[in-house]
Amino acid sequence: LATLASLHSNGTWRLPPARSERQVEIHALLSTVLLNDEDDFYEWEIEGKIHTSYSIGMVYAHLRIHAPAVPWCKTVWNKGGIPRHSFLTWLFVLNRCPTRDRIIGWGLQSSPLCLLCNSAPESRDHLFFECSYTWGIWGVLALRCGITPESNWSRALNQLKALNSSSPKGKLTLLCWQGCIYWSWSERNGRMHWNNFRPSDLISRIIDRQIRDRILSFRETNPTTSSIMMQQWLS
Repeated sequence: LATLASLHSNGTWRLPPARSERQVEIHALLSTVLLNDEDDFYEWEIEGKIHTSYSIGMVYAHLRIHAPAVPWCKTVWNKGGIPRHSFLTWLFVLNRCPTRDRIIGWGLQSSPLCLLCNSAPESRDHLFFECSYTWGIWGVLALRCGITPESNWSRALNQLKALNSSSPKGKLTLLCWQGCIYWSWSERNGRMHWNNFRPSDLISRIIDRQIRDRILSFRETNPTTSSIMMQQWLS
């Protein structure tokens, strides 16, 4: 942060050129301010309240655009989820990831075929879970969560939105669903960029191990939920 001493010397302001009418007004206002020899100190004013320390979270909450909560909010952002999985799921719910149908839509040259099954055009809805490769993962693991899986994206999302995201079953199902999305996309990118191929049963084992580890991480703070989730997952 710049101090007043770096901007004011010998009674003269040393300011960068104004780039807007608002900055011109600020320069004019500063010319009327008389400074003393006291040490600089910082104050952060947010919504009329003075804060002596800076909080990124507070500033973000003040600056971000406020809007009504979307109906899938708790399906994506749920307590106990794995942050990188939740973030990628959020991008897919918004359909913002560079699937091949979107790449072609941007005017770039690309094969339209899915990199995982090589039998249909790649899109979000195909990947999750009309693709035989990803369905071989989600279609099996979802049963261990106690639900009958949907292969259609919209129906699957509606099914998951209906779950209680704070219940053990809801936590487990969303953890599994997001894990399937994350690791399927990771496999897709590995094939596209590095020509690395892994079978679906290996991806399923990776997800299984990660879910077990995540459930065990809940034992100290919520042993009952952890126990119920593990029993369901191993049943």
